[in-house]
Amino acid sequence: MVYIGTTENNGSAIYFDVHFAERRGRGLSISGTIGDGCYEGEVLVEIGRSDSVTFADAWLGGSGFAEFISRCGVDVLERALLETVREMPLFHKRSGRPHGNSPAYAGAMTCERPPRWGCGA
Repeated sequence: MVYIGTTENNGSAIYFDVHFAERRGRGLSISGTIGDGCYEGEVLVEIGRSDSVTFADAWLGGSGFAEFISRCGVDVLERALLETVREMPLFHKRSGRPHGNSPAYAGAMTCERPPRWGCGA
């Protein structure tokens, strides 16, 4: 979960919880949940040749979306999401032992197949 830089008048931070990241050509598609404690909804952030932010509830007419956008402002929110996604280290590998004695996790943080040349026969 990432707290993005926009805040509301009451001081509540807007959070972005990434569920899925996928490479698309030279860009990325990131989907997740965005919210502020009063509202939660799905969002798709795409960066690459053309950057875009798609709010699922804007298309589906979900309840609470209009109030959420009026609290934070759609332009400010879109810019903050794009900036946050550009700065995410999504394709780095984890090398440490994050939780006590658990084994190290060396997998990528995205769902990608290994390159064909890396598979031994």
